This record gives sequence, structure tokens and C-alpha cells, in this order.
Amino acid sequence: MSYEDLPCRDFVELATDYLEGALTVEQRLVVERHLAFCSPCVDYLDQMRAVIHATGTLREEDVPEPVMESLMDAFRALHGRSDG
Repeated sequence: MSYEDLPCRDFVELATDYLEGALTVEQRLVVERHLAFCSPCVDYLDQMRAVIHATGTLREEDVPEPVMESLMDAFRALHGRSDG
């Protein structure tokens, strides 16, 4: 694979795995080569890192009750659960 083999839309698909260290060595090298030439994807990755950092500092009590209930409803619907 080369830089040309990794369009930006495919980079977006790999970004989370890249940040988690879950790519193969070959995939990681292709991603890093892409990043060396693509500043928009570098910006995207920086934004992902910022979101991960910001959400890592949230406490349950920081989330307003209506938002928490909406999130829990979505989680239950996704996992087919109706218990609270």
C-alpha cells in the first residue's frame, strides 16, 4: 500500500484503530505516510484526540439529566433492553 492507496475517506475509517494502536504494522505505516502529506487528516486526528481528552474528563454528574436519559434510552434501544 502507498499514500495513493489510502483516500481520506478510508483514513477516517482507520483513525480510531490508529489512535488505539490496533492497526497492523503495514496499516500504521500507510496511515502515517498519508498523514505526512494530508494536513486535513492531521487536523481530523487532532480533533479526535481533543474529543477523547474532553470526554475523558466528564463525570456522570456533568451530564444533564435529560441528556443522560436520552443516551440511556438510545443505549437500551441499541441493545434491545427495556430495563432501567
